Amino acid sequence: MIKLGRMRIENFKSFIDPVEFDFTGNDLVLFDGPNGFGKTTVFDAVELCFTGEISRVKHTDSKTKKDHILKGRNTKPTNIHLELLEGAETLLVICIHIPANISGEAGKVSKYKHAIERFEVNAWQDEAVTPKLINKKLDEDGLKRLLRNRKLDTTFTLFNYIQQEETCHFLKLDEIKRHQHVSHLFGTIEETQKSQKLDLLSAKLKEKIDTYTHLIEKEGAELAELSKPSIQESDDETHAGSGKLPIFSDLSTNTVEQLEAYKNNLEGVDWILKNHSDFESLKFNYLLHKITTERITQLDNYLKVGVVANYEEIKKLDKHYLVWRKASKKAGIYTELIKLFDEEPNTLTKDILNKYNEAFATRYSEFTRDITTFDNLSKVSGSLSSLLIKIDENRENLLSHFKEHLNHDALQEHQTIPCPFCGDLKSEWQVLLDEYDAQTKLFSGQLGDNGKLLAAVTKRLVNDLVAPLVVKMRRYNQKYDKYLNFDLNSLKENKKIEETDFESMVKTKNWLALNIEGCSGFADNSLLEVNQNYSEAREQLITYINSHKKTILEEVPKAYLSFVQDLKALDVAFDDNNHLAIDSSDISKDLLLLSKLLVQQNSTLYKAKEVNLASLKAKVYKLQNKRNEISNISTVFKKEIKAYEKDVAKHIAIPLFVYSSKILQSRPEGSGIFLITPETDNAKGFMQFSATPNDSHDAWNTMSSGQLAGVVISFMLAMNKVYPSNLKTLMIDDPVQTMDEVNMASFVQLMRYEFPDMQILLSTHESKVANYFHYKYGEAGLTSLPINMKNKRLHLVE
Repeated sequence: MIKLGRMRIENFKSFIDPVEFDFTGNDLVLFDGPNGFGKTTVFDAVELCFTGEISRVKHTDSKTKKDHILKGRNTKPTNIHLELLEGAETLLVICIHIPANISGEAGKVSKYKHAIERFEVNAWQDEAVTPKLINKKLDEDGLKRLLRNRKLDTTFTLFNYIQQEETCHFLKLDEIKRHQHVSHLFGTIEETQKSQKLDLLSAKLKEKIDTYTHLIEKEGAELAELSKPSIQESDDETHAGSGKLPIFSDLSTNTVEQLEAYKNNLEGVDWILKNHSDFESLKFNYLLHKITTERITQLDNYLKVGVVANYEEIKKLDKHYLVWRKASKKAGIYTELIKLFDEEPNTLTKDILNKYNEAFATRYSEFTRDITTFDNLSKVSGSLSSLLIKIDENRENLLSHFKEHLNHDALQEHQTIPCPFCGDLKSEWQVLLDEYDAQTKLFSGQLGDNGKLLAAVTKRLVNDLVAPLVVKMRRYNQKYDKYLNFDLNSLKENKKIEETDFESMVKTKNWLALNIEGCSGFADNSLLEVNQNYSEAREQLITYINSHKKTILEEVPKAYLSFVQDLKALDVAFDDNNHLAIDSSDISKDLLLLSKLLVQQNSTLYKAKEVNLASLKAKVYKLQNKRNEISNISTVFKKEIKAYEKDVAKHIAIPLFVYSSKILQSRPEGSGIFLITPETDNAKGFMQFSATPNDSHDAWNTMSSGQLAGVVISFMLAMNKVYPSNLKTLMIDDPVQTMDEVNMASFVQLMRYEFPDMQILLSTHESKVANYFHYKYGEAGLTSLPINMKNKRLHLVE
């Protein structure tokens, strides 16, 4: 059994100065301490020694850097030594060296592994050694044989190193990729590769068969066509053609396929000439369809800004929007200040004055003396004075609100009125006011000099500064109420389009105006108008446009674009008067010419095509038989592989269920995790973790983060149980980070009794957790080494 012994780290990440650890003879090594003190860095160093990389270092960018990502100080070399022990004997010391002064291209994160040198020595060295001194590169294949793990690079984080985030990547993989990740453990890689080669060969044969099948269909059709007479002609006819088409001036080098294509083009143009009105209708319907299916964005813009004649009008929206936003922000501040005043018209605080300073700095500066006095008095006023002033302010506010509530007039002033302070009925409004004034004088008389001054300056600021500004703010909000409530956000969102989009819309707009009357009725009447449902308006517009589709009575032999291609192939086009340079009689002459040439060429090809067709059919027959044989062999391969892998997966499923049951004891379901594998022979290989035996969903999507942490640990332990390697060291980075206390206790019990021969390196940021692990391992008669990383780092500083 191979375990870790001594370890030295120098200038690696946060460890600048050399630091040594000795894990020899310890069943459990506990790293505890706050975040950032190097717990995970130790694990990274171990992983780097075994795999040559750190799995959690991501290639976030390809920019050049001024230093190496793994170095503490770039001016110093980085060295890591890790001793592998079998019992007390040193088997191997893995050494890591990263040269000093790495920067530029070599400093890219994507190339961080290029600078790492791994070498080996046979005995522990008290001083750091470099590749120049040893000159023995690490035998990576030898290391894999020593540890009995030929996939060490890709499975180290699955078998020997659990990280809360990085190891969970195995669960994050989809079910098929998980199977691929550990498929080598099933021992079926060679058979699977053979099966894949058979499938690839079968696919290539099918491609060849499909190619030949297409040729057979084509040759058969051509052979059938050759068996028919091309034309009926008398001996004295000449076949010189019309002479109107330059491309027909020399057809001596054209193939049969080209002649047939020209013939098809001529027949298309002949139909256009004989059915010109239907062709125009076909063209109109094509453009109609194109607009309603491929010009949706242009139609949307037409509905929104079709009324606009010039793009400059749309550009002005930005200026209007900025003014509106500024006014809206100002009105929002005013509304907040008005609300504060309405709620407590006689109350004033430093915070309220600051808000007025922000909104009305000039006016505020005119009251600097009173405001300074207010601030100073507010600070020195005693608690009794502050309380009396506050009571008086609240009484003033209550009376103000009461007046507003009663909305008293000349008649109401002599009616019986309830007092807002005590609730007693008063015979007249004036009686209430007299009593209020008397109480106000009573409160004022109890105020000290500072209190009286504070009350006076407060009243003066309210009456002379705040109240007039409130009137001004109310007037502003009332004046611009309609403008401020206009939804310019919606207007800008719908109407603001790019100039290129506007120009494209104009083309569609002009075509509609020229060809379909009444479309403008669907568009907004002005730029400031916003339709609440443009999608519905667009559908209505499309329906209206499609209603103008023209009816074609004659049967059309081909689509509009095919006719266009016929014109292009013959290099003919409509002139300004919508006429072609040739007529039907010209086309008849050219068709006669092509027919004669086809007869001449086809007569010599007929027998050759018969021979070729028979040869193609014979090839397809042989290929199909061979493909059937290969498919049958592949089916047998896959069936046997699937049955074997399913049997192996059962061996993993049992310990996974047992270990997850012990770790996840707080699960309401009260059971472990199930490993689901394919039931049918034709299903692709996959691995699904399910919370219950009948759950069709993967555990990654249904379980909590704490439960998933337990699943990861359980799967790691199950894999070590079923596929043990020579490396008996497990590193677990903060396993209780997301686990509750019950699951944590279960995990400790499992490790003590199920894996007593394993060397565990475990980190945690909670000292009480470290103490608990240390106590439990000692209770079981196992040795543990607690290492407080904070003390370790402080000792290095000393």
